[in-house]
Amino acid sequence: MTIVLTAVIAMVVLGILFGVGLALASKAFAVQTDERIEEILDVLPGANCGACGYGGCRAYAEAVVDGEKVSLCTAGAQEAADMIAEIMGVEAETAAPRRAVVHCQGGISNCERRADYEGEQDCRAAHITSGGPKACVYGCLGFGTCADACPFGAITMSEQRLPVIDPDKCTACGVCVRVCPRDLISLLDMRYKIYLGCSSRDSGKAVKSVCSVGCITCGACAKKDPNGAVTMEGALPMLDYEKAGGDFTVAAEVCPMNSYVLEAQPEPVAAAASQQQAQEAG
Repeated sequence: MTIVLTAVIAMVVLGILFGVGLALASKAFAVQTDERIEEILDVLPGANCGACGYGGCRAYAEAVVDGEKVSLCTAGAQEAADMIAEIMGVEAETAAPRRAVVHCQGGISNCERRADYEGEQDCRAAHITSGGPKACVYGCLGFGTCADACPFGAITMSEQRLPVIDPDKCTACGVCVRVCPRDLISLLDMRYKIYLGCSSRDSGKAVKSVCSVGCITCGACAKKDPNGAVTMEGALPMLDYEKAGGDFTVAAEVCPMNSYVLEAQPEPVAAAASQQQAQEAG
């Protein structure tokens, strides 16, 4: 009996000693968490979209505390940047809001089909297997992979099987840019309302044989652009938005294939177009 009692007492004493030791160790080796990380997380939208370049919102919050820029969350936009800047005690950088745009207009009625496709209804799968049903090997495959991937529900597929992006919902997170296997989506400054709706790098003759709105590399837009902001690089015109201030109305109007997308025509842009037309008439 004495032996059993001694053993029990020894176990209790050891338990107490181990408990005290663990408590002391937890305090000695505790990793201090900056309270600002949780405050920043409360500000971030929690989409974990990766647009900031980090693996998720927490990773970005930790990076901000370590000195990263406060304005990298496109989903939270300027409001989030301002609030994070306040938490960090710094000034927020003002970044021009952007949205995603699609550089293809070759829908069902505009682009020929070269084959039937019965594989997985996913753009990436079609691209790496048979190349999909579309005759233009650079055009949108139309299976809506970008729409499925968008974490904000900003993309829907039209009857033409082309992505339609809602600028009010789009946060420029870049997820659609990354999942498109044909690199047809880019992020464009909200101020700019004109962009090229084609990504084909084929010759003009080849493009015209399969698509009614594809760029045929004629160079008319570059020749007529009054700003000198359109240059031909390979088969496609490149647009210098800073040089033109987003005014590509004339370039778009002289395109014989209507390959440009005009979302709107601001008053200054319209004036520039009228001036160019007057010069040509004179």
